[in-house]
Amino acid sequence: MRLRALLLLVILLPARGTGQLASTTAPVPSPTALGKATVPPATPPSLRPTPTVPISTPTPLPPSPMAAATPTATALPAPHWSLVLQLLRNGEVIAEGATMQELAVYQAEIEREPNRYGLRVLVSDGRQTAELFLNDPLPFALLHSIGIACIADLDGDGQSEVIVSDFTGGAHCCTHYHILASDASGIRLLDALDLGSGGLKQVDDLDGDGVPELLASDDRLALVDDLAMADTPFLPLVLCLAEDNTVRDCTTQFPGLIKQSAARYEEMMANPENDELIRRAAAVGVDAHEARLGRPQEGLYRIVTRCLDCVGFVEQYRAEIDERVRAARPYHLEPRQ
Repeated sequence: MRLRALLLLVILLPARGTGQLASTTAPVPSPTALGKATVPPATPPSLRPTPTVPISTPTPLPPSPMAAATPTATALPAPHWSLVLQLLRNGEVIAEGATMQELAVYQAEIEREPNRYGLRVLVSDGRQTAELFLNDPLPFALLHSIGIACIADLDGDGQSEVIVSDFTGGAHCCTHYHILASDASGIRLLDALDLGSGGLKQVDDLDGDGVPELLASDDRLALVDDLAMADTPFLPLVLCLAEDNTVRDCTTQFPGLIKQSAARYEEMMANPENDELIRRAAAVGVDAHEARLGRPQEGLYRIVTRCLDCVGFVEQYRAEIDERVRAARPYHLEPRQ
């Protein structure tokens, strides 16, 4: 038994010694053998073939509405304002002229039968004509004094407007002013004013903004009790065309004009050679001017120091003077058709 086991050990030892590395050491496979893909060397971009892409013809787009040519608007010619006055008898035109003087030959006939006559006022800008309806038509129409008071560009648009004046007759009153403009749609009335016994004095650009103002006289103090119309102190009235094309009072934007006017009345008030009524009227003017400037106490001070005798009169009519100073100006007339 021992001999058999010994022989078996001798046989097994050589095989185990020679096969130990063979059975435990495996050959390392090459990358190719592992199936790893081989990356070819990169071709420089400049050498890469450029793919050929077929160029398709673009489909034309419909023209944009904005691309269409816009016709250039033709500028309107400058207006050439004029008046034509037509005298009517029983509704029929019997004469016409550019001024009231041209119709004066009919005055006697009109006075005999005034209700048969009327007056039509036509305003032309050189291209079109429109009728101006007077706010106070009198049957004896020739007593009206109608004419063009001013032609000026009142809103700065490069086109002139016209102001037609109408003195309605009477001892002291009244003058109406009609402001008209024109465009491609026709002649239109912007505003109509009643300045009473006052009136339009000039049209000028007072503040240098390129748009003129209307400088008028303001009769709001006319016939304050015990004062004659001839002694009435007139205040300056500056009118501006607003955005809605109506005229508004912008006098307080020009305090220099108010002060200049107040100084004239202060000199009249302080002059002892003037009649007492003239000095009283001038004192009312000083008081009203200073009130328009927003400093009524300054007006009272000037009256006390320069015409003490005038103080009682001004204070007697204080409520009426203050009410007139607060009144809105100008009066706007309702348009007639």
